[in-house]
Amino acid sequence: MNSHQLLMLGIGTGLIFAAFAPLSTCLASEESTHTPGKAPGSGVEEIYIARSLRESRDKPSEFCSRSKTGIGAATSEDRFTLRSIAIRASDGKMTDNDVRTIGRIRACFGPTSSPMSQNFYAQGSLGAVIFTGKGECLVNQTDYPEAGITGVRCFLHLSGLPPEYVGGELTTNTIGSRKVLGGESDPPGYTQPSIATIRLWKRRAAS
Repeated sequence: MNSHQLLMLGIGTGLIFAAFAPLSTCLASEESTHTPGKAPGSGVEEIYIARSLRESRDKPSEFCSRSKTGIGAATSEDRFTLRSIAIRASDGKMTDNDVRTIGRIRACFGPTSSPMSQNFYAQGSLGAVIFTGKGECLVNQTDYPEAGITGVRCFLHLSGLPPEYVGGELTTNTIGSRKVLGGESDPPGYTQPSIATIRLWKRRAAS
């Protein structure tokens, strides 16, 4: 299997449509005795952590047209759900990678000038927030930490957000395995495909 095939196997990010759980459920944490400072999500920034799950991979439809995505020759059209996770407050360890569905993503992938990267376009939703993203995925390593696993990192610059937002950024720590769809990796034991961090920036209120 060449590097381009491995990239196609491995890419994916955690991400769009319909009504889901409120945004506050995106990060589920155990109760802690820590006394917080400024409440997360207040002010001008909201931060979410979620796991993506690839539900389908198909040949590109008109949704992946160049006029919409900027991708000249899309190679696949994927659909994902976003799932909230639970994190242990004492050390940040993830204790549950599939709490509930909080969003959906429809994504297109296509080649770049490098066989180790791909163009990445997505439309999605996180809770009530709808967004469009354009970016790229890049292979980190193949057959690591064992044969059949490919490490990938992806990003999306977010736009098309509700008017109270200036913009946002989505980044992923992604693995692909020999099993492209669903949550069970091959070889087993890995959370596939992505753990995503989403940062949304609000317009600052006039003082």
